[in-house]
Amino acid sequence: MNDIRGVVLDMEGVLHVDWDPIPGAAEAVRALRARGLELAILTNTTGKTRHLLSERLADHGIDFPPERIVTAASAAADHLRSEHPGERVYALLEGGASDDLAGIELVDSPDAAAVVLLGGPDDGWTYAALNGIFRALLTGVPLVAMQRNRWWPAADGPSLDAGMFVAGLEYAAAVDAKVIGKPSPAIYRRACSILGVQPASAMMVGDDLESDLPPAHSIGMATCLVRTGKGSSFTGAPQVDLDLASLAELPDALIR
Repeated sequence: MNDIRGVVLDMEGVLHVDWDPIPGAAEAVRALRARGLELAILTNTTGKTRHLLSERLADHGIDFPPERIVTAASAAADHLRSEHPGERVYALLEGGASDDLAGIELVDSPDAAAVVLLGGPDDGWTYAALNGIFRALLTGVPLVAMQRNRWWPAADGPSLDAGMFVAGLEYAAAVDAKVIGKPSPAIYRRACSILGVQPASAMMVGDDLESDLPPAHSIGMATCLVRTGKGSSFTGAPQVDLDLASLAELPDALIR
């Protein structure tokens, strides 16, 4: 592992679980930096801006500037600016992510949109809202999804994520969503570019064998599964480079 020059960390399940800090995570981040490794965060978080995430992490002793954080929301905003410039967007998402969509024309109804954007689910994801999106998709309006995770580990237990809604709309309208966040390989390349290293010199650390690690492996990154967060739910012998109890073990594991 001596050829690893940069480490990309998932956030939920690696650094914290629903903002309950994972023991040893902050110390591990400091130890990795002390060994000269470049660090970035890659997260499918859709309800908070990079600046807010940076502030929340700092409250737990984990220092990451916003420019070292890649979120599904910020990547989706960049995608809309480059692939759908000037087009009106109907966005069904958590309110906290709206600041990352600065400069994008948002409309209040899918009937008035040229693009539909799905973020993370909340109480606003009603039947009426989803049915309105379904009808827009039937007219040819493209569907862009920030992510399609199956579930996430909330403080009170496993909770449904956006994946079931994305899959349901794809099935009902017979369309394919453009997924921006993990597991899209493009977002991993973006994280590596922030590190300033090639994928072959980077490691992805995650707690999800489905959405975190296979895409990283597909572009040549080394992979590390941690058994915190979702990691405890996977059985068998995973095809990863490192299988650790938590992030706290990574600094020593990289020099063994």
